[in-house]
Amino acid sequence: MHVTVIPGGGLTNELIHFTTALLITLVLLVLTIRAARLPGTPVANMLFAACGILWSAGGLSLALFRAAGMARESHWVVAAHAVQFTGAAVFPVAILAVWQPFAVLAWQRKAIRVVEICACLSALAISVLLWFTPAPAAHATPYNAAIVLAAGAAFTLRRSSTPRAVYLPSLVIVLALCGAVLLTFGPLAGRDLEGVAAHLILLMMLFAFLLFARFRFADVFIRQTMRILLAAIWAGILAGLTTAPTPWKMLHEAQFPQALHAFLLVLGVNALLFSFTFVDTRVSGAVNRWLFRAPDYRAEVRNLVQRLESLHEEREIAAAVEDAACRPLELGAARVAPLAAPASPPWPAAVRDGETVERGVDLLVPIASGGRVTHLLQVSPGPARPGLISRDLDYLRSIAAQFGHRLDAVSRERDAIERQSREALLLQQVTEAELRALRAQINPHFLFNSLNTVADLIVRDPVRAEAMTLRLAGVFRHVLAHSTRPLTTVRDEIEFLRTYLYIEEARFGDRLQVQLEMDADVAAEQIPSLILQPLVENALKHGLGPKPGPGHLWISARAEVEQLVLRVEDDGMGLDRRQESQGLGLTNVAERLSTLYQDRASVSLESRDGGGCRVTVRIPRERTVAE
Repeated sequence: MHVTVIPGGGLTNELIHFTTALLITLVLLVLTIRAARLPGTPVANMLFAACGILWSAGGLSLALFRAAGMARESHWVVAAHAVQFTGAAVFPVAILAVWQPFAVLAWQRKAIRVVEICACLSALAISVLLWFTPAPAAHATPYNAAIVLAAGAAFTLRRSSTPRAVYLPSLVIVLALCGAVLLTFGPLAGRDLEGVAAHLILLMMLFAFLLFARFRFADVFIRQTMRILLAAIWAGILAGLTTAPTPWKMLHEAQFPQALHAFLLVLGVNALLFSFTFVDTRVSGAVNRWLFRAPDYRAEVRNLVQRLESLHEEREIAAAVEDAACRPLELGAARVAPLAAPASPPWPAAVRDGETVERGVDLLVPIASGGRVTHLLQVSPGPARPGLISRDLDYLRSIAAQFGHRLDAVSRERDAIERQSREALLLQQVTEAELRALRAQINPHFLFNSLNTVADLIVRDPVRAEAMTLRLAGVFRHVLAHSTRPLTTVRDEIEFLRTYLYIEEARFGDRLQVQLEMDADVAAEQIPSLILQPLVENALKHGLGPKPGPGHLWISARAEVEQLVLRVEDDGMGLDRRQESQGLGLTNVAERLSTLYQDRASVSLESRDGGGCRVTVRIPRERTVAE
């Protein structure tokens, strides 16, 4: 059976390699131009991007011209060849520009300067010769690059002083380039190892991209580069499946080779597409962690939010945000500054509009609070740290936003506290006004009754009238002394009742028998002043006064669990008579208790076994009202 083999596997690989390199280089060029106005963006990035575009575009053009069957002597082929190797000739100059800052000793700086001059002169010479003697110049290009880069690496790179993100990609670049030269032009040339050499060149280009990924959008570049590279690998696998002779031989032995080929092709494409996202996410994340050592930004923001919840002072909140900026990113310094501070420098106008601004080596991140920019997070990366990348900048914006959110929350909390304080003060003032009004009802009523008693005694018993007048003066001294105090102690209230009852004994004579009882542990308890006098007066007027013969009055103050229980009992006319004319006193007491204690205090009127009435007042022992 005749077997058809699809030719062009090597040409397909070249097309994939050069297309991949061109796309990656274009991404680098676009992101570098975008970051060109920011400090810390190496100029060597643009030079490298230009070299990559020349190399990739020239190589891709050559592959297309070969596919079209153009002769090597064609002007288009010669031009594409010259463009490609011009990029390769200038490439070492860009690499040396990246290495130069790591030459710290004087002799190293002089040596790398000499190597740079030699690299520029050789690149210029090769670029000119490529148009006149293409083959010799093209053969000289990899040798020149290998010699220049080996010398530059020997003079500048030290594992102890060079960052890992620079040292490891540089080492791979030099080794891959030297290996490709040996396989293509050295003693191993001609042993069908051109494919290995091509892959070494691709590896060198890949790590060159990593080496130049040291600017603001480096993480974006790495992420896009990994996707393009993975897509190229997947395309290479697919191309290998469609051009390999063995699968085609097996397919032509089948009954329906074309249908089976289409089925396997669709199956392979879908499998590759399905696995692309899974591989892309993990590879990109691994490269980011390896190259940038990025912290877990989400966890850092969550920790900051939890920490800020317990802070209420602006200085403490600022210190927490400054620590959250410096520690994970290893910054030189970070400071939160008020935008309108008297000693603050003139900030750029863009900051006031909410834009992040680069000022020299510092980064200014605006912080909004209360709907406007009020503070700035001023960040200084420091000389030992590489430039901030976009993910670092997003993290700084996040913690700056948390500072503003916490300031707003603290402001709302303070407003709520002030509002509650004003409401409490207003409530206290209203309460005191109500109490003064209620007590003002008691005082004239009590004075009127007492003066009537004195007037009656003046006619019947002048001596007792004089004694009662003195006692009445003592009563009113007590009333005046407590006129501005809504509360008094149980002891003072009982003593006041003794004096008051002395006056009433002048009216009742031997008919009135009084018994006062007070537990020692409640003597210092706080109760509303003059709370018992209206109850005692009601008992005398409506209970014992109309009763013929002697009457008894019991007054007690005791503690029951968390309540203070005050009782006024009499064996007078009973509940029916009292309910008909309970008078001002009982209503006044109920209103005062409700004003002071709401529903936590009560007053009740009930019949007493053996005749008479009992009034019980219950007051909470642990007061929550303000004195």
